[in-house]
Amino acid sequence: MEFHDTEEFDGINRGLRNLIQLHKTLLSDFHPEISPTGLNQTHWRSLMHIADFGSECMKGVGLHVGLEAGSFTPVADRLIAEGLVERIPDSQDRRRTILGITDTGKSAVKEMKRIMKVHFAGKLSILSKKQLGNLADAMTSISETNRILQDNNSE
Repeated sequence: MEFHDTEEFDGINRGLRNLIQLHKTLLSDFHPEISPTGLNQTHWRSLMHIADFGSECMKGVGLHVGLEAGSFTPVADRLIAEGLVERIPDSQDRRRTILGITDTGKSAVKEMKRIMKVHFAGKLSILSKKQLGNLADAMTSISETNRILQDNNSE
């Protein structure tokens, strides 16, 4: 499919800009005070990715949060030091390191999601039930598309 001056391209381009703005609107003032303190959004996104999608190699988690492998290492090291994730040897490739969530990490993610749910409920309370359902459906579609594109890029 080509995107030269097409409605599809314009719609995707506009949607991406709006998605970035929506992200800012929903999360710009979200600063939860939960333990361990001092974790930034990259730490939390990484931890939540591992919790939602299961153990994954460091490179894969890093790419998911927008970091190259070398840049992601300090993030992984901090999560490991806090006891939120653990290194798991890859039985297929000794050079790769798999990150798996610990029980402490699962508890932290559970608390983070509880706090996020309250935060989002406040932000999204002005939407009708139908609008909220449409937003949830759109986010699911975006997530599925993102996963397909990421899987294709990693091959």
